[in-house]
Amino acid sequence: MENTPYIKTIALVSNTSWSVYNFRLGLIRYLQNEGLRVLVIAPKDNFSAKLVSEGIDFIDINIRNYGTNPFEDIKLILRLRKIYKAHNPDFVFHYTIKPNIFGSIAAKLSNVPSIIITTGLGHLFDFKNILVRTITVNLYRLAASLSKEVWFLNENDKDVFVYKRIVRSKKTRLLKSEGIQTSWFKPRSEKVFSKKIRFLFAGRLIWDKGVKEYVEAARIIKQRYPRVKFDLLGFIDSQNPNSVPYHVIQSWQKENLIAYLGETTDIRPFLERTHCLVFPSFYREGVSRVLMEAASMETPIITTDNVGCRDIVDDGKNGFLCVPKNIPSLVDAIENFILLDDEDKMVMGKLGRKKMIREFDEKKVIKIYSEALRKHKCFPMLEKSVAPKPH
Repeated sequence: MENTPYIKTIALVSNTSWSVYNFRLGLIRYLQNEGLRVLVIAPKDNFSAKLVSEGIDFIDINIRNYGTNPFEDIKLILRLRKIYKAHNPDFVFHYTIKPNIFGSIAAKLSNVPSIIITTGLGHLFDFKNILVRTITVNLYRLAASLSKEVWFLNENDKDVFVYKRIVRSKKTRLLKSEGIQTSWFKPRSEKVFSKKIRFLFAGRLIWDKGVKEYVEAARIIKQRYPRVKFDLLGFIDSQNPNSVPYHVIQSWQKENLIAYLGETTDIRPFLERTHCLVFPSFYREGVSRVLMEAASMETPIITTDNVGCRDIVDDGKNGFLCVPKNIPSLVDAIENFILLDDEDKMVMGKLGRKKMIREFDEKKVIKIYSEALRKHKCFPMLEKSVAPKPH
């Protein structure tokens, strides 16, 4: 039998195709350029076809993100195990809570090495049902023991997992965000500031992202500065019980508090025309993607002194920090920005982009993935017999 190149397969498992395409496309293209086959396993959504058009092998899988039915979770383990057995990935990266837990169990049952990547703790420790919370934490502890490593996007999340003995410190690694493609998120022209300052909230429209705080701050600011505009951009996650209802958004529009801009697949034009991004989230972010995108586009930012948000802001330099869930603090930050000289506003934006290039460029993140795959002998392409890989 002739020896032909055996192409190693790297699988990425997530709870949405949208997140894989928007957050990890640069990584996928890099892996493909290095001669690796990439397999994405995620629920089908509007971005699944975009993944396929990139030459990525895609498998649709049903994941009930907000469900707590143990039988559904067992079905997810069995389904993932079946996929791993059929497609023989050489390594798997799991993202978000259900793939992290149940994917890691399935990978171990299939004898496939894997890494957990916690993209933020969200409501992991906030379940009202103590039994559900205890079971979830113990399952995460099991998954961490079965995986090769557990990666975190910020230091705080890592410390929480180590403190609660979910994972041993020596198995952890800090990824420091999922990176930003600064060559894509870059300004096309200088911002023009005027008395008609325009603020923008962009993100999932759930209460925990600080949507109500943003609108209530807008109500106060517009009384002091009637010409200031407040825009709202993002999709309504109807499956999420914390989603902001359509009728509430419509009522805000009728009051002329905000202008709802719908949702988008390309945020850059919106960041170009806004003067400042406001993201008062009190959700446990990994590292907020929209804050990185805004800073990379030389857009000053106002956000909370919260996990995954404070990482992007050097307070007073490329933006302002405010107290989470504190409307007066948010109002003060917005007013401080309004009162800045135009030149100072422009400098804020430029300092933000410099910070993104220096600390958060996706090339730094891709290097960590590359090191991990080399460490586990999955990189680069290896010469092997064309015979099928054993189960």
